[in-house]
Order: sequence, then structure tokens, then C-alpha cells
Amino acid sequence: MNTTGTDVLNTLARRYIALWNEPDPALRHALVDELFAPDCAHFTPSREVRGRAGMVARVADAHAQWVAPGKHCFRAVPDADGHHGAVRFHWEMAEVATGLAVSVGFDFLVLDASGLIVSDHQFIDR
Repeated sequence: MNTTGTDVLNTLARRYIALWNEPDPALRHALVDELFAPDCAHFTPSREVRGRAGMVARVADAHAQWVAPGKHCFRAVPDADGHHGAVRFHWEMAEVATGLAVSVGFDFLVLDASGLIVSDHQFIDR
């Protein structure tokens, strides 16, 4: 994947964020398969998840906690940047009622030659 085109990178970021907002478990699973390599890894300050099945479970947990109750949604900030198979972008978790961001952070992705996510390092700024 060309990791230098801003439109391509922002599209990837939007697809990634759509995964976390997706209410249908089957569609979430399909999005994980479309975005992540089979042997992917996802890291947060307190978690380490490996493989697509682990990623499906991770997203389901986050969705159940933050999105399903109807109080929050995730959104990508259109600032994706990348080079040499790496991409970074910021995101926000916003209150549905007000649109105010209550949490912000960024993800640093490493992609394989076909553009699938091999590793995902998530940083939460607040």
C-alpha cells in the first residue's frame, strides 16, 4: 500500500474507526478480516491482543463499553500521515448528545506489503 497519499491514509483511518462503531458483530468481524493481517498485534498501555480473533474480541469489548450504550462514538481526525509502511492518525471519542470529545488519542499502524495492519499501537492522550 502506498502510505504517502493523504486521501488513502485518511480513508484507512476512517475505515479503522468505522470498525469500532459498527453495531453488527458479523460486520465487525468482516472489517477485522479486511483491515488486519491474520497474525496482527494490537497494543494499548494496558492490553496486548494477537491475531484476528483477539482483535474481534477486543473491538467487541470496546464497543460494548463505549458505543453500544448510545452515549459515545469514535471519529477519525483527518490528519493521517505515513511513510514506509507506517501510518499514524488521531481519533476522538465523542459524546453522542453533545458531539464533545471526551477522549482523544492516536494509533500508529504498521502495514504489510498488501496494506493489512500487522501491528497497531494505540495511545490515549486523555
